[in-house]
Amino acid sequence: MTVSISDKQQLRLDALTRRRDLSDELKQQYSLDIERHLLSHLKCNAPDNHHLLAYCSLPDEVDTAAIFANTPCQIYAPRMHGRNDMHWFGITKETEWLKGTFGIEEPASGPDWADEESPAILLCPLVGFDRAGNRLGMGKGCFDRWLEEHQHRITEIIGLAFSCQELASIPSEAHDIPMHTIITEKEVISCQRA
Repeated sequence: MTVSISDKQQLRLDALTRRRDLSDELKQQYSLDIERHLLSHLKCNAPDNHHLLAYCSLPDEVDTAAIFANTPCQIYAPRMHGRNDMHWFGITKETEWLKGTFGIEEPASGPDWADEESPAILLCPLVGFDRAGNRLGMGKGCFDRWLEEHQHRITEIIGLAFSCQELASIPSEAHDIPMHTIITEKEVISCQRA
């Protein structure tokens, strides 16, 4: 299916506007609800000794700070090398953070996550999503490019979003990698591919 850039840009703009229209109070409350749903989902579904690859959120996104603080498994965060390559570092209480390529907090260093070691669950930021697991990100393709190479060691891709970011349908292309699960403040969505 050929997807026009302007179609995706309009969908992205619509979803970003909905997300920005949420008050800070609602974003905070919804983020805590999403964290609660995520921890419950991981407790019931995650393989033993899994690693969690999680992103540091931007101000309008689902706040992931509590996830870093409260997740009992080994958690990793990405550091960008240039604009295209993500490298994941283990997070501890001693982790030093710095502003990265896109103004996002990144770990300065830490133990590496290597995809040969342990299977991992990936948390993925979303601008928009549909129930088939299609996602819109910020349009830079960082997660999709990384997943192309490493998805064989990812047991589950979980998107975190506010329910207002749901779209009826997102056009997908062959290189797009769908989410397995999407967690909002209202529910845990198991994505069914058509």
